[in-house]
Amino acid sequence: MTDQTTPTRIVGLEQPRHDDQRQERTRHDTGGEGDDAPVASFETETVMQGGAPSYGSAGAPAPVSAGRVLEDLPGYHLPGAVERAEARALGGAATPQAEETRPEAPVLDAWFADLPMRSGAEVLGMVQEVLIGYDDRVQVSQTRQYPWRCICALEITAADGTRWIGTGFFVGPRTVLTAGHCVYIHGRGGWARSIRLVPGANGSEAPFGALSSGDLRSVRGWTEKRLRTHDYGAIILPRSYTTGEQIGWFGYVNLPDVELSQAIVNLSGYPGDKPPKTQWFHGREVTRIDKRTLTYLIDTMGGQSGSPVWRIKDGQRHVVGIHTNGDESGNSATRVCDPVVANIKRWIEEGG
Repeated sequence: MTDQTTPTRIVGLEQPRHDDQRQERTRHDTGGEGDDAPVASFETETVMQGGAPSYGSAGAPAPVSAGRVLEDLPGYHLPGAVERAEARALGGAATPQAEETRPEAPVLDAWFADLPMRSGAEVLGMVQEVLIGYDDRVQVSQTRQYPWRCICALEITAADGTRWIGTGFFVGPRTVLTAGHCVYIHGRGGWARSIRLVPGANGSEAPFGALSSGDLRSVRGWTEKRLRTHDYGAIILPRSYTTGEQIGWFGYVNLPDVELSQAIVNLSGYPGDKPPKTQWFHGREVTRIDKRTLTYLIDTMGGQSGSPVWRIKDGQRHVVGIHTNGDESGNSATRVCDPVVANIKRWIEEGG
């Protein structure tokens, strides 16, 4: 089936942002077909909006030195060839975490929402995403700065009232991209009831405030078929929301295979194995390229679903993937390909 982007809507009355009452939603088909046909939790008008990266009014970051492909964070360095080869040989073998780093009653990544309820010990022993080799992730402390402020901690309330976590990132002033399983949870009633976003969260600090939205987007390939290759979606923020203009947003690009092969990419998000709402960074090379997915040796854990995977070139940051999960071959993302680009543009227009 070919990729098409004619929209299919999920139409419902807009609910108050903090309303805990479930609402019935019925699907209205406007003629779209194909696994990338976009679907929405609510019907909205559209307004034209660009998709280039923006630093926002909060200011530009320090200039990126010529040829640099990795974010410059204190305490982090790209391992040498031998260390990377050892990590690759380990594949997706998970590195056990010290008990003191594990929350006693963890709030789990939305990926776990489709699984049968288990005990806390069983859940912590399950691998959704993995640490490859030793854990050398570093915490981002300056979350007021670009690009870290563009990344949001997500607190997800599913349709059945259960709560989960994830990560999202701005691609426009009122459009936040994330994993499909953060907005549409198959095992928990479908569309999330609401999602609370904290841009640039840093523990108890919310430098740009917080807000909630239930205006969600994904594609048929995820909502109807649960295809791993189509695990992406978006959160549309209210028209009254203006802080996005201050925060700025990532660019996004569909790169050819030759440019992605062995490319160094960056990933930052909000893992559940670290202190709540703290942002953690890691970067490594892409190890496998498929038509719809990317695989890499970047360390991630549950909670980072929906994180941006970006490359730096000529000082510009463009997202090439939306992080979703991991397996024995490494952690992976939904690749930003032509149909994904088309839907991101559509969702930015709908955000206004």
